[in-house]
Amino acid sequence: MWKLGTTSSHGVPVTLAGLWHRFRHPVEPEAKASLAAIWQDIAPEFRTENQMFGRHEEGCGATIGVMPRCDFACRGCYLAEGANRVPALGLEPVKAQMRLLRQRLGPSGNLQLTDGEVTLRPTEEVIELLQYAHAIGLIPMLMTHGDSFRRHPGLLERLMVEGGLEEVSIHIDITQRGRRGAAYKRATCEAELMPLRAEFADMVRRARRSTGLALRVASTVTVTPQNISEVADIVTWIQANADVFRMIGFMPVADVGRTEAGIGRVDVDGLWREIARGLNVEPNNNDRLAENQWWMGHPGCSRFVIGASVRQVGRAPRYLPMSANSSDDDRRFLQAVLKRWAGVTFRADRPTEALARIAGMAFQAPGLFAWTLPRMAWHWLRRLDQRNPLGLGWRIISGTARVDRLMIASHHFMSAAEMATDEGRDRLDHCAFMVPVDGALVSMCEVNAAGLRDRVYGQIADSLDDGLDSAA
Repeated sequence: MWKLGTTSSHGVPVTLAGLWHRFRHPVEPEAKASLAAIWQDIAPEFRTENQMFGRHEEGCGATIGVMPRCDFACRGCYLAEGANRVPALGLEPVKAQMRLLRQRLGPSGNLQLTDGEVTLRPTEEVIELLQYAHAIGLIPMLMTHGDSFRRHPGLLERLMVEGGLEEVSIHIDITQRGRRGAAYKRATCEAELMPLRAEFADMVRRARRSTGLALRVASTVTVTPQNISEVADIVTWIQANADVFRMIGFMPVADVGRTEAGIGRVDVDGLWREIARGLNVEPNNNDRLAENQWWMGHPGCSRFVIGASVRQVGRAPRYLPMSANSSDDDRRFLQAVLKRWAGVTFRADRPTEALARIAGMAFQAPGLFAWTLPRMAWHWLRRLDQRNPLGLGWRIISGTARVDRLMIASHHFMSAAEMATDEGRDRLDHCAFMVPVDGALVSMCEVNAAGLRDRVYGQIADSLDDGLDSAA
């Protein structure tokens, strides 16, 4: 087979056969079949224009038992009581979990490498798990508090170069306890953590420059009554640093795991009012952020907005949401794109592979590329800069203005009491976030609140005891 010179970050060569396949099938046939199967299980009332699950995404999956230990002692912790007393699973059981998730998530599926602080595991083993995920067609996102990267300079770069790490999520908020640095160790407000966020942003920029590799970065925040008033400030900061953080996920604290009793609860609509207060949205959709939300399964589970943040020198960033409700033109454009290419993704593609996929899309729908897309670009420029859209277009082309994809989400995990309600059972039936337990996929909410994490930890401990007995 003819091989081209470019290889992926995890060592897979780019071939002419692979390029031809992407040209002929911009959407992987396996992805189409996976989406169709999921869509059949979505209740009719949730098959709306703002539904992503089964329409464009197969959801997400997470590992369990990879490292049931953490060197933090956070106030809002979803780990089981047995955490820090249970050893990590071996590499092969974790790989078996990945294979099970691959069947559900399809090609380029979203895998969260998580459970405890994964970076406490030997680096060589983390690299092996990252490489294996890529090898079977998953895209792993390493979930971390990030302090291991601060304590061990070069670790992030090593995971990128040797493990092919392309996605990482860094959790930062005031519920955390144990972070290095007197200023951060017991922060009482999010303002005290803004320099830490800036430190991580600079770390990512340096890692990208030194390795020459892409790294997609998200951040997550546990939201409590204590810090909800600062959500707007976090959103404003994220928008100004969208070149690094392409996603921010807010998680209202849930009564699960080792979460501190009496920490309080947060109203989801109130959370989104704070998000809207901090986001500088283009005029056509100012004060309409809630109307631009997408769903992933049941609307009570996750809400998110997708769009682009445009930064210009000397001006505040401006956010352009993209949804069926952001404009009539956006609705028609999204309908046309999703009708033809629902499930398309470029996340695992090298530049030549992405070009082949785009060429195949253009071949299938030349009118959309020749007419609709340029017209939409003009529509978006006018919404972002009504006075001088041509000037903005030139600044983007010349590099004096920057456009970055930015997604803002809220994820709502259930307590045991919530799962027992009719709505809770409905949410479980439409869960888009699955975890392998005993050879089957179950909802993350069940893992968190129904005792399944304790059961898995107990099985790990029992297997260790059995091994010691056999050795004796």
